[in-house]
Amino acid sequence: MELIDRRAEPDLPTQRADARRAFRVMSAGGVAILPLSVSYAIFAHTALGVERIYALKKRPQTKPNGVIGNWDIFTEVFEVGERDRSLVKCLTLDHDLPLSVVAPFRADHDWLRTVEFGALRRSSKNGTMDLLMNAGPLHNELARMSLEGCRPLMGSSANVSGTGSKFRLEDLEAPLCEGCELVLGYGTSPHVNDFGMGSTIIELPTWRVLRWGGLFEQQARIVEREFGHVFPPRPTSGPWSLV
Repeated sequence: MELIDRRAEPDLPTQRADARRAFRVMSAGGVAILPLSVSYAIFAHTALGVERIYALKKRPQTKPNGVIGNWDIFTEVFEVGERDRSLVKCLTLDHDLPLSVVAPFRADHDWLRTVEFGALRRSSKNGTMDLLMNAGPLHNELARMSLEGCRPLMGSSANVSGTGSKFRLEDLEAPLCEGCELVLGYGTSPHVNDFGMGSTIIELPTWRVLRWGGLFEQQARIVEREFGHVFPPRPTSGPWSLV
């Protein structure tokens, strides 16, 4: 395991260099822990790497992974309507907030041409995929390289399943870290929250909330103001995720 603990979020050139290092590791079959803005996350590219994530997290086999993405991937690969695109643009580009969406995707797109069957099977369900967008500069650089290199990066929050998202490097379980080729630390995640939740997940085209993330209330106010759509409030107690 290679551990790089920068203790706080570094400047953009350093994050870009870290993204290149992590991308090389994952492209070669390794597993990396990444300090995203929504929480620490664990990602891989190959089918073997993805299976290692399930083993390290003790993740139920029925739960699909998320995929690192950006606006370009969303608009090119996902099959959604104009109103859905407006929602995603509003939250991720206009208001600079992270967001995950679950929506139908084009399995024949070039972006997916290098994906091994096992990795894609673990990262999709019933013709839909969970795409995480705008989760910080490191994430955005990885998304750019992912699209340009046609190498999707698939994973989940960096924690043993059922224990809640981790927002500090020191909170990560040691066996999880020791099972990875690369662990990056940037101090505390910018969107740390008391719910122990990462990104909000919205299903398209239904606009159904699948996970009430750490920034959900802020996102819900924006959506009500901009689109007149009222999301159901966060439940008064957990679980705050339907997936």
